[in-house]
This record gives sequence, structure tokens and C-alpha cells, in this order.
Amino acid sequence: MRAEIIATGTELLSGGVLDTNSLFLAEGLMLCGIEIAFKTIVGDDEKDMEDTIRRALERVDAVIITGGIGPTEDDITRKVIAKIVKRRLVLNEEALKAIHARLAHRGREHATANDRQALLPAGVRMLANPVGIAPGFYLEEEGKFLAVLPGVPSEMEAMFSEGLRPVLEERFGNRSFIRRRILRTATLSESAVNQALQDILKQEPRIAGLTAKETGVDIRIVVRENSAERSQAIIQKIEKIVRERLGDAVYGVDGQEMAEVVGAMLKQRRLRLAVAESCTGGMIGSRITEIAGSSDYFDRAAVVYSNDAKTAMLGVPKELIEKHGAVSSEVAAAMAQGIRQASGTDIGIAATGIAGPGNESEEKPVGLVFLGLASSDGVKTSEFRFLGTRAQIRLKTSQMALDMVRKHLIG
Repeated sequence: MRAEIIATGTELLSGGVLDTNSLFLAEGLMLCGIEIAFKTIVGDDEKDMEDTIRRALERVDAVIITGGIGPTEDDITRKVIAKIVKRRLVLNEEALKAIHARLAHRGREHATANDRQALLPAGVRMLANPVGIAPGFYLEEEGKFLAVLPGVPSEMEAMFSEGLRPVLEERFGNRSFIRRRILRTATLSESAVNQALQDILKQEPRIAGLTAKETGVDIRIVVRENSAERSQAIIQKIEKIVRERLGDAVYGVDGQEMAEVVGAMLKQRRLRLAVAESCTGGMIGSRITEIAGSSDYFDRAAVVYSNDAKTAMLGVPKELIEKHGAVSSEVAAAMAQGIRQASGTDIGIAATGIAGPGNESEEKPVGLVFLGLASSDGVKTSEFRFLGTRAQIRLKTSQMALDMVRKHLIG
């Protein structure tokens, strides 16, 4: 069973809005055993949308469309689909009642424009909107399945999970079981990962590929079998081989972020962490506190951007800075020790570097970063030379700082 996801909306083509709906749907459809053959984005032009949907219906078994079912003039998805399947747009009483009930529940006045959202192609099955107003719908035409969901991500996700997914599982489920696993790595380059897995990549087509990011390289494993148990067993077998090859470079699976992994390890060991940041300007602390429950293991983050701040807040000797420079392994070590002593935590992590642009020298170029980690075992430092923009260097630094904590915890 092959499907195409079509995201509608001119705003998705202007560069200002990301199409996150397709990512969510790709995952959800895969778990229903449906293979995603194409993803398409089309603007709010009637002819372009009609051509796009017709082409999709010719080449796949199911088409899932997001967007274009609101109350405004540029919401034309209903109209285009009615034309393609040769059905009139009719006022769906069930949809109209749901719209009025939702508006009343929110204490909003009823506007005539909202009633347009209840105009659906004749004979379709409505999909209720659990969190919004615009109803979705689905239909089958000449052996092809077509569904339309809202463009607002929160509404689309709720409608898919509560309404469309059960329909798809009943209609298409149990034909094949597709399972996906993403192994997330840090410290290794894409070429290094490729070299380590070269023979496996050639022999095992179920490793779908590598994706390089600023925070590391993701390894995608996709398995399609006739039973969920067999799919899962093969996933686990391939994952074991990859982990054996890459060792502790693998830090997480699927959507896990480094801060989440590190936080869970700190919490399990009942250890507390404090951070001293210079070039990252608070990014490390921000990433840590994005995780719910981080107060269980995170004490504080000190942003010590100037040399005076490093001395005043962390006790880094002025003489040390003058001798080695603020961007040095010696200062990174002193910062880590200083924040650990000031906070009384088990671990102190520190980052100092040159994020650029500018303020570089031949000896200390943009991208030079030093990390320090202080614990009861002593102090250790690491040096990195990152490439990229200022934003990329800061993100890479925060990732490596968190990874330094992770590797300290696993010994």
C-alpha cells in the first residue's frame, strides 16, 4: 500500500513556515503499514492543486491532504476535491452542528464564514475535529482512498490520531508491518560512521541511510515484514550490530535528545549538575531545562561572557586568563572547578570558545572551543575545532558539552 502526502498552502512555499505535518503523518502512516511514496507541497492555486491531486491519485493507493479547509477565500481544498471526484459541495449537517457546538463551547460568536467549513463533497465521511473547528473528511473513489485534514498542526495531529488512524488501520492494516528505528550518534562525522558501517550498509538494505545534523549523525533502520514481531526482531538485530560497531558514540534512539539522555542518567544516579558558559551564552542550560523534571538534577547555569565575570563569579584567576587567554583548556578547567565549588554540585561543566565571526587569530581561529568537566574524580578538558556559522558552532558546543557529561557518567 503506497501513499502520498500533500501539504497545501502558499505559506509553505515562501520559506516562512515549516511543513511539520508531513513529518508527523509519515510516522503515523508507516505504523499503519502504509508506505510513503511521495511528499508534495502545493500552493493555494486551484489549477496547481487540482493537477497535484490528480497526479497523486494516478500513482498511489491513498492520498492524505493537509490544509485548505478553513473559512477564508484561499481555503479551496474542498472545492478542488469536489471537482475531481465529480460531487457537489453540500452542507453537511453533522459538520455544521459540530462547528456551532465548538464555537459555543469557546464562548465565541457565530460568524457566517464559519459555516463554509461545513460544505463538504456529497457522500464523504466526516472526521471530527477534537481541538479545532474545521472538520476533515475522507472518501473512496474508484479504489483510491483520499482524506483531508486541517493544516494547523495541533488540529491535524488530533484528528489523525483519534479519527483517521483507526479508519486506516481497519481499511489497510495487517497487510504489512513497518517498523523504524533511528540511532542517534555524537562525536563521529558522517564519513566516519559510513566507514564503520560500510559493509553493513552494502549488505543490509534495511538500513535506509545516514542523516548528518549539527548535533551528530542519525542512522535510519526501516523494516517491513508480515508480522509486528518479526519486524521488531529484525530491528533489534540490526541495532545490536550497529551499536557494537559504533560503541558509546550512539547516545539515543528515535526522537531522544542529548539533554534528555543526560538528564535521565543524572537522575538515576542522583547526581546534580551546574554549568558555566561563555561562548554558548546560556544554550547548554536552556537545553537542559527544556526537559521536564530537570530540577531534580540541575542546579544552575552561569553565563560568564566577560573575563571579569569569570573571575568575579567563578574565581578564575586573572593571571590565568592573562597567561593563557580566556579561550584555553586552563580557563575551561578553572571555570568547571569554579561552578562546581560555587554550586556544591557533583559535576561542573564549562564551555569557552570563539563562535565568531571575528575575534580570531592565527593561533585561535573561529570554531576553537574548550570544554572542562570537574567532578570528584578531578578535572578533564577537551578541545574542539568546529566549522560553521556562529549559530552552528554554539549548537555543536552545547551538544559536545552534554556529551562530555554523558561519557563521564558511563565511564
